[in-house]
Amino acid sequence: MAGHPKVVTLKDKSRITIRRMVDGDLDSLLRFYRSIPESDRMFLRIDVTNPRNVERRFGHLNYDYVYPLLALDEDRIIAIATLFRAEFGWKRNVGEIRVLISRPYQRKGLATVFLRELFFRALQAGIHKLQAEMVDNQASAIAAFERLGFRKEATLRKHVTDLRGKRDNLVIMTLDIEDYWHLIEDHVENLDIRIHNV
Repeated sequence: MAGHPKVVTLKDKSRITIRRMVDGDLDSLLRFYRSIPESDRMFLRIDVTNPRNVERRFGHLNYDYVYPLLALDEDRIIAIATLFRAEFGWKRNVGEIRVLISRPYQRKGLATVFLRELFFRALQAGIHKLQAEMVDNQASAIAAFERLGFRKEATLRKHVTDLRGKRDNLVIMTLDIEDYWHLIEDHVENLDIRIHNV
């Protein structure tokens, strides 16, 4: 895997920079989170408009356990994808992926780029299985993960509650690293996305 930063040309020919997050990004990350509509933020596990929550999650980063990648349009954060893993215990070889993309940059192949980068990071970190969670009405997100080899592992009925009190089903999707290794080249070859190291 080539290092970061790297420039990605998306399906619409726009050029976006992908790089690891650093401690100095916290203020910019907070501005990004506050620009996201509430309907998108309700799927997150913490109130990311609160600076203390962002500091607790992303301050003093240890990339072994929290590995966040940022997408930037010039110097503005427009997306974040993070690979989380447990520091200890029986789930230490399972990585959880979370992706949040600003609406104007959705459906352009950016999620696919993030997933590929985090897949290679998982390989480096000795992670055996990747997991992602989403509400069952997030059809486009589910389809994007399925195109990359993820499969629905379980659906937990009425398991999550949105900010307005509506209960929804939670879908858990997983990908076995060894299984995906045989598929990744085919997926990448079919994408109209080009990467340029910088």
